[in-house]
Amino acid sequence: MKKIYLLSVLIFLIFACENNQNNLFIGDWIEDMPANKHFVQGISLNADGSASSIGMATLKYEKWNLSGDKITFSGKSIGNGQTIDFSDTFKIIEITPHTMKLEKNEKYQIKYQRKN
Repeated sequence: MKKIYLLSVLIFLIFACENNQNNLFIGDWIEDMPANKHFVQGISLNADGSASSIGMATLKYEKWNLSGDKITFSGKSIGNGQTIDFSDTFKIIEITPHTMKLEKNEKYQIKYQRKN
């Protein structure tokens, strides 16, 4: 009986920690673009795993998912009369309540600031 109780507590703690990590990502994130401060683009991440684009008419985010130290965004790319499904996975370099830094292929990094 004690083993079942201990196992139940451990499972609860694992899911609680995972949900807390997800909560850190939820919100509106604006890309840090020093070269063009007047242009605003980013992504809105919702608690239910849905996502939406901020300031991007041709890249429509629809979903996001965490898996270990990776985050995956998916949606539709719209342009030149055609719509293409996309899925893009990034390594999470840093996540704080105010900043998110992602990396792709160890060459490309993108930094976001949480929108208030």
